[in-house]
Amino acid sequence: MRIFDLISMTMRNLLRRKARTLLTMTGVVVGTCAIVVMISLGLAMTKAMEESLAQMGDLTQITIQNYGSSKDKPKLNDSALKQIQQIENVVAVTPFANVPNMNMSIVSGRNDRYKMQLYNVMGVYPEALSYFGYKTREGELLTASATPKKTANIMFGSESAYEFEDTKRSWRNNRVSAVPDEKGNLPDPFVNPMKDKIVMKLESQEQDDKGDPKYPTITRDVHVTGVLESNPSLGWETSYYCFMDIRELQQLYKEYKRVNKIKTDPNNSYSGNDGLENYTQVKVKVSDIDAVSSVDEAIKAMGFETYSLESVREPMQKQMQQQQLFLGSLAAISLLVAAIGITNTMIMSIYERTREIGVMKVLGCKVANIREVFLMEAGLIGFCGGLAGVGVSLAISKLLNYLATNGSLNGENGNFLSGLMGGIGSMAMGSELSIIPGWLMISAIVFATIIGLVSGFYPANRAVKISALEAIKHE
Repeated sequence: MRIFDLISMTMRNLLRRKARTLLTMTGVVVGTCAIVVMISLGLAMTKAMEESLAQMGDLTQITIQNYGSSKDKPKLNDSALKQIQQIENVVAVTPFANVPNMNMSIVSGRNDRYKMQLYNVMGVYPEALSYFGYKTREGELLTASATPKKTANIMFGSESAYEFEDTKRSWRNNRVSAVPDEKGNLPDPFVNPMKDKIVMKLESQEQDDKGDPKYPTITRDVHVTGVLESNPSLGWETSYYCFMDIRELQQLYKEYKRVNKIKTDPNNSYSGNDGLENYTQVKVKVSDIDAVSSVDEAIKAMGFETYSLESVREPMQKQMQQQQLFLGSLAAISLLVAAIGITNTMIMSIYERTREIGVMKVLGCKVANIREVFLMEAGLIGFCGGLAGVGVSLAISKLLNYLATNGSLNGENGNFLSGLMGGIGSMAMGSELSIIPGWLMISAIVFATIIGLVSGFYPANRAVKISALEAIKHE
């Protein structure tokens, strides 16, 4: 029997009992729709969770913390950072090191009128900044200085320039506040870091008998490479910190110690250059969210303490997976009922078409052709039911997203959907409540078709076992 004949016979048999076929298919539609909608809610929950965590910080970033000192504790220095850089899926590594015990400031204007203490300077690897998402509002990202003994490269935070003080004014009004006016415009600071000349000074903290600095002042011309774009998700340092190449800072500190005759106490981590060589904080950029856990474990195996949003994300994700499994299980019950309905329909069809089966056998039809007819009927019911179920699911998804976006799901006393669905609504307000990607639609249709074929397998085998002579005698 040709495939065209099989398809033609299958369609005629299904259309012969339209009402029964439609009712059986309705069960598949309901089952498919239930599964797709439940999974789509779970996908929306996961997306909302990740968006919420992304506002807290970078999900692919690990922070290594190394506070305190101990002989048994490994040093978080440049050598250790090179090892971390070699870990699989690590994209970039950089220290975030404050300057210890160094009286550093930058000045500008006539007679150094405007002064800014660089207590907020941060030493980093310039080449790593772009991987962490830092962007400039003006100029370019930090680069290493070609002549560090003459010029110091600095990158300003978005509001760092407002830290300049006017030394000719009293402390009550010696700064410009970074407060926008009625039109939302910020006032200009005393110093424009991209245009005005700036000089760095490293002054002695000790004074002589006359009250003057005891040791010579180290000076450097300052080249401001750029001003950062403020980004709360990267940290408030994008607004208020200044950045320098950690290697330049290390050279400056060595010179500062030499000029000021500072001796390093190896037993005191706060007296020498510990903060610039044995770092207290390092940030690691990972290529993918899924790789954060493995990289985190590898760093911990080196003896360092770490923190990342993965520690928050993982338990939340497990909880949501449990919720999705529960919702999916409830939906699967509907599809199981639909499968039983398909099986029942096909068995009833066998009883009604026993004589037809006998005639087919007498005419020489192969047993495989008879089985194929019943399997195709069951599979077609599953396919059409799955297709219609996906269509209904898309309509429900659009309705839910419309209600969520327009706030129609909010009651006077709070979020109605949040109470009804255990917090899903509160996460989805203002965003999508249901997400149905292409792979979910295709998977649902394929799954429904397989359910139909499996449901029709027993009736099809039963049909081929009917005796031809008994089938012809059947009334």
